[in-house]
Amino acid sequence: MKPVRVAINGFGRIGRAFVRQSFDRPEIEIVAVNDLGSLENLAYLLKYDTVYKRALFPVAVEEGKLIVNGKEVVFCSEKEPSLLPWKDLAIDVVIESTGFFTDYEKANAHITAGARRVVISAPVKDENPLGATVLMGLDESKLGMCPITSNASCTTNSVSPVIAILDEAIGIEKAILSTTHAYTASQSIVDGPAKKDMKEGRAAAQNIVPTSTGAAIAVTKAYAPLAGKFDGISLRVPVPAGSIADVTFIAKRPTTKEEVNDILRAAAKESRWAGIFSATDEELVSSDIVGERFASIADLGMTRVVDGTLVKVLAWYDNEAGYTHTLVQHVILAGMAMNDPDAFARHCEQKYGKDWQDRHNKADKLIKGIE
Repeated sequence: MKPVRVAINGFGRIGRAFVRQSFDRPEIEIVAVNDLGSLENLAYLLKYDTVYKRALFPVAVEEGKLIVNGKEVVFCSEKEPSLLPWKDLAIDVVIESTGFFTDYEKANAHITAGARRVVISAPVKDENPLGATVLMGLDESKLGMCPITSNASCTTNSVSPVIAILDEAIGIEKAILSTTHAYTASQSIVDGPAKKDMKEGRAAAQNIVPTSTGAAIAVTKAYAPLAGKFDGISLRVPVPAGSIADVTFIAKRPTTKEEVNDILRAAAKESRWAGIFSATDEELVSSDIVGERFASIADLGMTRVVDGTLVKVLAWYDNEAGYTHTLVQHVILAGMAMNDPDAFARHCEQKYGKDWQDRHNKADKLIKGIE
């Protein structure tokens, strides 16, 4: 398959992390970056990172272009996505990572500009015919059917494997999520006004900040059986990276801690979850997770079962590195769906079986309330 020609709209934490993880991937060619910030400053932030340290490749600025690992990357500074030169640059996939164009109608401006596909690196509230939430290991088949897809959030990508694995093996009546999450750029270093949740305006490095999360509901957009039965909250804590999700659920049948852990261990070895989900018996803390590229790492030592049906599972995740790894996979598969449909069909059949199209169609109807 020829490399997917990628443009990145918004060169913040996720945009830069994408470059760091994909600069040497033969399946991806980074063609352009659009951001309203200074090119010199953005290049500096790509080269040096407080959490992930110095980039493993040379970064430079020459004649208004970003040079990454010796390759020129076109730099744009355009506020309106529909005016970007995606047609002239023959862009296959735009990664929409500004945090502003997080609905399918707004993201469609990139299609208007000439891009073939858009992947939004954030949750999207409302599904429509233009797009769908796609989670690795759950429903990549949708990539062959929608021009715009959402990779949801880091927490959604951490929780979704745990939910799918245990629902398919044991059955889940209903579930609640509580994620202990590293602070993010949406928070303040010192107390100040916040746009939505007043608590998020409090000093991030000095407080545990309870807030909402749409991660659980986003899971159900890709995994229909739990629609209306899964919700959650988030506790933002004073660490720059490394988070842990607590999934507590009522099982449909009695189980044990040993059975739950055996199921998770077995799933971690399946090709379906390769590079996405892992399980560990190690005694870990959050700093041990920083840089891990698995979207979800079940901490088996923390599994609990009460009275047979009340189950708690904890899953670690690096909220930037782990999420970005799923985003890289998402973009590669989106390119495969466009440029090599036969290879994409083989990929889906290998992961989901020969009836993968029928399973997708049934799940899609459940999500949309048709069945």
